[in-house]
Amino acid sequence: MKRCFLLFIAFLSFLPAQAYQTDRLQVSLLTVEPRNIQLYTVYGHTALRLYDPSQQIDMVLNWGTFDFDAPHFLYRFIRGETDYFLSYSTYEQFLYVYQWGNATVIEQILDLPPEGKDVLLEKLSINLQPENRVYRYNFLFDNCTTRVRDLIEQSSSGLVYPDQTEKTTFRKWIHSCTESYPWMTFGIDLLIGSGADSLISARQELFLPVRLKEAFDESRLLDLKPLVVSSVQVLTAVPEPDPRREIGESPFMVGCLIVLIYIISAMIGRKKNRPFKAWFAPLFLLAGAAGCLLAFMAAFSYHPCVSPNWNLLWLHPLHLLALADWIRHDQNTVCGGWQIQPVLTRTLFGYHAVNFVLLCGLLLGWRWIPQTLNPATIPFILCLLLASGYWIWINRKHLRS
Repeated sequence: MKRCFLLFIAFLSFLPAQAYQTDRLQVSLLTVEPRNIQLYTVYGHTALRLYDPSQQIDMVLNWGTFDFDAPHFLYRFIRGETDYFLSYSTYEQFLYVYQWGNATVIEQILDLPPEGKDVLLEKLSINLQPENRVYRYNFLFDNCTTRVRDLIEQSSSGLVYPDQTEKTTFRKWIHSCTESYPWMTFGIDLLIGSGADSLISARQELFLPVRLKEAFDESRLLDLKPLVVSSVQVLTAVPEPDPRREIGESPFMVGCLIVLIYIISAMIGRKKNRPFKAWFAPLFLLAGAAGCLLAFMAAFSYHPCVSPNWNLLWLHPLHLLALADWIRHDQNTVCGGWQIQPVLTRTLFGYHAVNFVLLCGLLLGWRWIPQTLNPATIPFILCLLLASGYWIWINRKHLRS
């Protein structure tokens, strides 16, 4: 069987697809349901199966393959320059991998006409060429699921999807996959901007594997025949116990706890008239570092929907200016004719005053912002608001002098 499989791959790659009789060729959509293993597995996976028992062919085509060990993988991923490639395996190998990974796999046999199968094999013969196997991955518009969707559309000559029941957005569909993982949802909501809140079409929803499976179940061809002949669950995941939720698993609760700690610190500091520089500095360091990442992605990343990002109103690189308060100089220290400490104090006052007003405006205008901000950001915004207000209060005497 392995020899037949390799011959068929070579055939698809180098010979005209029309030379192969497709009467007995069975084309199936394979959907791997979401799993809690890696970041990318919570969205599921899509592959295409070609099965012809007369030729002892049973192969799976997979457009979701990537190399973690590729040079500068993390940087290229942040930039949106990650390359994925088309790989293939036997159906037996495919099932072994996902059985070992405790996944649920559903197979939908598709009713493609003979001429549609010819078109499909012709497209695959082009895709399998070495120069065509690699493509620039795009999470929303060009991924392992959209690649299969496009091929089936081109091979079915008039595929009709079910009507869209309600208008929705990319963000809502992403949340449907990550709702069990609050910190992941929180992080994604920080990274993607207002573009993810635009209404999308029924076809655009099909960037998710499970959504494509559901749509295919209700799709019809031009002659009103169902696209899916039959559907079977070929692998069933072993149920895993739902882990007990801890307070640390909720970014909102963690944020509220941090706010409480800073309020108590500010009250103690106000009573003792202490600046608590070392206590508030890590807050601005983390906010500034996160702001650098958001600003970099908004300005330089090719990922869709990362710009504009209204989270930059409260997470921005200028927070790093607050760390200048750690610089200790005597009032009389002079550099280039300037006394350093008064200039530094006035600069920091300007930063904290603007930051305080900006954060107040953000909270007051929350409902009118054209982007869905994660509610868990509110306590973190309050932390920065409190920190800037406390700095202004504790340094009020220096500002008068």
